[in-house]
Order: sequence, then structure tokens, then C-alpha cells
Amino acid sequence: MADDGMDPVSAGSGLPVVLPRLSRRERDYILLDIYVRMQHGRYEEARRLIDGLLALDQETPDILLARAIVQAMLGEDEAVLDTIRHLERIDPAEIVSGRAPGEKVRVRSFLKARAKFALTGALDEDARAALDFYMRQGGRRAARAVARKGRSG
Repeated sequence: MADDGMDPVSAGSGLPVVLPRLSRRERDYILLDIYVRMQHGRYEEARRLIDGLLALDQETPDILLARAIVQAMLGEDEAVLDTIRHLERIDPAEIVSGRAPGEKVRVRSFLKARAKFALTGALDEDARAALDFYMRQGGRRAARAVARKGRSG
């Protein structure tokens, strides 16, 4: 097969369909567009872009996190949990001793707790742990920010 930037795949009709391969830069630009649309409350448009990326086999942790956020904003709590579970399988959160986890890990925890509460009206053990993690990490960040501001002021 020639490396022309296209991937042939089989469609339901058996006819070959050619899908373009996106560069990292192109994918990141579309991801930025997704987040801008979300900031403006245009969640359905953001979802269509996400679905398009997923159809092009662009399933990355960043795309899946954007998908979970859109699902949460649209009140699709069961779908949020499915997306977060899938995200945790393909990109487990690394908690390194002595280092604060990234903001994306905190967002996952918040989305999980929020979706579970929305579905049941209560927090089970897993959701309670996710919320506790989210709150503890936020408190540490706030304390560090205050300390930095105090040293610089």
C-alpha cells in the first residue's frame, strides 16, 4: 500500500472507503475547536467533531476526556461513566508519590462522582473516593497558589 496519508477500510457495503490520517497538529487543532465550542455552549457541535475524530480512529485520552465533558454537559450520565471507564482502561491515571496528579485526572474524578450522583442521588464507595480525591487535590493546589502569591507579593 502506498503511504499517501490515507487508510483504506471496509464499509458495510464491502466497498473500500478511504479515511484520511490526521497529523498530531491537525488533531490538536480540531481538539482546540472542540473546546472553544464547549466554552460557547455549543455541545452538539462539539460532539459532532468528537464523533468525527473517533470515526477517523483518533481515539486519544484527550479526545475521550472531551467526549466525557460534552456528555456531562448534555446530562448523559450513563455515557459519561462508560467513557470514563474506557478512558481509565486505555490511559490509567498515574499517581506518582510526591507529585501532584495532573488536572485531567482531577477532571475525570469530578466527572465520575457527578455522573454517579446524578444517576442515583447518592455517592457509592467508588464515587465517594473519586470526589474525595478531587477535593483533596484541589485544596492542595489552592494552598500552593496562595503560598506562591505570598512569596511574590
